[in-house]
Amino acid sequence: MQPQTRTGLGIALALLGGLLISIDIPIIRLSDSDPWFYMVMRGLGLAFVLGAVIKFGIRFTDTPHNPFNDKNFVEVGILYGLSSILFTLSVFTTSTSNLVFILAFNPMLAALFAWWLIGERPRLGTWIAIFTTMFGVIIIVSDGVETGNLFGNITSLATTIVLAFSLVRTRQSGKDLSLSGCLGGMISALFALPMAIVYSSLPGAPGWVALNALVLVPLSGFTLTLAPRYIPAPQVAIFFLLETILAPIWVWLIFSEIPSNTTLIGGLIVLTAIAGHSIWQLLPDNTRMTTDVT
Repeated sequence: MQPQTRTGLGIALALLGGLLISIDIPIIRLSDSDPWFYMVMRGLGLAFVLGAVIKFGIRFTDTPHNPFNDKNFVEVGILYGLSSILFTLSVFTTSTSNLVFILAFNPMLAALFAWWLIGERPRLGTWIAIFTTMFGVIIIVSDGVETGNLFGNITSLATTIVLAFSLVRTRQSGKDLSLSGCLGGMISALFALPMAIVYSSLPGAPGWVALNALVLVPLSGFTLTLAPRYIPAPQVAIFFLLETILAPIWVWLIFSEIPSNTTLIGGLIVLTAIAGHSIWQLLPDNTRMTTDVT
């Protein structure tokens, strides 16, 4: 595959994954489901998808034929499960603004991990995109960042570190680990199950839960985990920020909750940075310098 084609495919996968995860919050609200029940159902949905692929379709993919015997698959799956658990704890123990602000460090940490672990030094254009998106996120959350909530802030930072590390380890393996997120979902479901049994009730609109658990979450996990095979981990991490800027827009369109001016201005900055960086990466001189990691 030509370098420009590989880069284009990686960007397309990361973009699709970022767009899909941005719908997550509106879908939860539409389903009228509590987070614990949702985590369990999402994990069961991912387990079903993984089982179906292993049983019927693994020969059509590059996924290891015995994924549970592959150390890279298991490692990345555990990392994704841990990041999901930490994220859930953060949602319950700190403000949304604090969480979003800390998660904005994901691309920078991914860049540092990639430089340290696999010698993949980010280029100047990537650093500019990272700092520009961080600036946009700072504007978005500028009205709501709070002090305190030490435990929640720590779990938010841990989420960011684990997620960045998982992207780099995926990149470093050189393998198709696109289904490792299914293992992560199963792990987070086991974590949430006791809480769901004690505190949860059936959702008001289970159809939305099923759509998310069986289609949207597996597809977003698949694309975002596959993307590091084709583009560096920091570039993939930038697309995770699409949830920060697009979720308020979907909520606006669906629930008529008008976002603040700071959200719109910061979101425009982030979108411009992502679009500009993606176009820059597709230039022939840049795609030739994007090397595979095996």
